[in-house]
This record gives sequence, structure tokens and C-alpha cells, in this order.
Amino acid sequence: MKILKGCLITIIAFVLICAVGYFFYKNSVLSTLESSSKNVDDNWKKYSEKINLRNKKLILETIKNDTLQYYLKTSEDLEKTKFSREFEYIEYKINENLMSQNIETDFNEKLNSAVDVYNQSVREYNIYRGTFPNFLIARKTNYPKSFKYFDIIKYGIENQNPKEKRLKIDNWIKNGGKYPE
Repeated sequence: MKILKGCLITIIAFVLICAVGYFFYKNSVLSTLESSSKNVDDNWKKYSEKINLRNKKLILETIKNDTLQYYLKTSEDLEKTKFSREFEYIEYKINENLMSQNIETDFNEKLNSAVDVYNQSVREYNIYRGTFPNFLIARKTNYPKSFKYFDIIKYGIENQNPKEKRLKIDNWIKNGGKYPE
């Protein structure tokens, strides 16, 4: 009887220790997901603020290129709460027009830096969210499964059309082979 009591007490203690450990680990994961998600959102807001400043500055300058003016106004009207393919394409067109008109802006370095910071925070979130056992806890929450990278456009240099590059990447994912440059 004493052995049975000892075994039961040991099993109950083990279950309690596991339950308390799980509770603390779950709270830690949720807290980290919250701060990482907020970090991604904050970095995107900082980046979109820099975009808005650049657009305002360029619109105030007397730019004779109607295409560039059109894309700047489109970018201004576009909702920039999160990454979208439309936003990426508009940024590509603005960069392309700035390059073709030889219009120098002091924003290129700032924008590239902001994109790098945003992508780093996205990478940290996506890796943490996708790691075992974090994804088991996170799948029952409202946090996004992943954030999208903004990695096709580099400001101040010639870029490949993002629509064409996405098609090549999607084709590479589907069929394999050499990674598209």
C-alpha cells in the first residue's frame, strides 16, 4: 500500500510539474510572438513613413515626368498597412523612373536600410513561429503564420520587374532547377 501511495504521489507530482512547465512555456511563446509581431509591424510603419516622406518631397519638386507623378500619387493613395504585391510593383516603377530620369534622392540609402531592418524582423518572427514546438502553441492564436519579405526591390539600382521575378520564382518552386537570378 505504501508503494502504491508513493507511486501515485510521484505521478501526480510529475503531472503537476509538467502542467506548470507547459503553462510557463506557453506564456513565454505567446509573449515572444506578441513582441515579434509588433516589431514587424513597427518596422513596416517606419518604412512606410519614409516612403511617404520621399513621395511628398518628390511631388513638391517640379517633376516633368508624368509617369513618375502618376506612380507617386498612386503610392500616396495606396494603403500601406502591410506588404502587398501592388505596393511592391509601384515601388519598382517609381525606382525605375527615378533611375531613368537620373533623379538623385537622399532617400535610397534610408529606404534600403529600412527594408533590411523590416526583412530581419520578418525573418526572426517567421523562424520563431515555425520552430517546434512553438508552432503547436501559435497555431491556436490569431498571430499570422508568416509575414512576407520585401526583398525584390533595392532602391537606387536597376531591378528586375517584380511580377516577372515572382513568376520565375514560382516556376522554380514548382519545377525545380537552378534558382532564378
